[in-house]
Amino acid sequence: MNVAICCTRNWYIHLATELYALFKHNNVKKVYLFIEDDEIPYLIDKRIEFINVNKLPNYITKDSPNYNTKYSKLSYLRCYFSKILKCDKILYIDADALVVDDISDLWNMSFDNKVLIGVKEPGEWSKHLSIANMDDKYINSGVLLMNLKAIREQKLDDKMIELLNTYWYWYPDQDVINIVFQDKIKYVSNIYNSTETTGIVDNAKIIHYIRERKGWIMNSPRSEIWYNYHKEMLGGMNMVKVEVTEDFNFARYEEIKKSLVRKNKDVYGMLFKGDVFECDEETAKYLSGDNAYKKPYIKVIEIMPKVEAKIEYHDQPKELKAVIKTEKKKVTTKKSKK
Repeated sequence: MNVAICCTRNWYIHLATELYALFKHNNVKKVYLFIEDDEIPYLIDKRIEFINVNKLPNYITKDSPNYNTKYSKLSYLRCYFSKILKCDKILYIDADALVVDDISDLWNMSFDNKVLIGVKEPGEWSKHLSIANMDDKYINSGVLLMNLKAIREQKLDDKMIELLNTYWYWYPDQDVINIVFQDKIKYVSNIYNSTETTGIVDNAKIIHYIRERKGWIMNSPRSEIWYNYHKEMLGGMNMVKVEVTEDFNFARYEEIKKSLVRKNKDVYGMLFKGDVFECDEETAKYLSGDNAYKKPYIKVIEIMPKVEAKIEYHDQPKELKAVIKTEKKKVTTKKSKK
């Protein structure tokens, strides 16, 4: 199984949990991890190939109406994976999705003369795109099985790039994918991309935490599932429940980037007053420090007991866990020397 994931810097730390769950349940040959750096030191694993998006060709030009919008350049990569990756097939999974079961059946699924496999997204898409009969065709682009060979042969990647450089779209990559592939999509059950809009189901194999209701934000729908995997990955370390007392962000990311990577901290791009989430005790201390714009930032409202994982691992990512523990040990040693 070959998987592609795209992630901006402020979500790097959450990748560890996503990869842990993916590796636990599946025999993954390669994860192409598109990021904004050459690597993430605490996510070194033989199955991961890092691809720095800043070193890729700029298929979306500066003249494009979709250039420099609220969407990052990583969100457009799905439209030209076929030009970057040499493989003939790829399974794309959003960075805010969690694979909670074996998905080899999806990976091995026949395209049946189609080019994409995805899950329908209910909505008034004909009105949204001004294209007839789109309501029952539109898919959520957060999980896609893509026939890259067919996309190259039919030059569908060129068509998507052309549209992105010509017209403005509200949901750029997703809208363009649906326009270009509208008659080339095989639809599958929402168990492979279960969101609040595609439908929440008990037997979901891929849980996709859309919009602002992410799995790592406490009290989001099904966030307890995310945290179960997070705790397993960390080996059952002590956690604390914290409440954000004032809005703050890490806009000065470039200044503190090296510190974040070195210390392997669970940092969110933006936190809002009233948010409640769970993190380790070191992270709580870090967020209360001098790394954002104003204080106080958070307060501990509950100490969570240590949780020991009692699960037989199907494919335990030993390399990933070992590196994370090593990074944590380095931080502890460095602090004690000071």
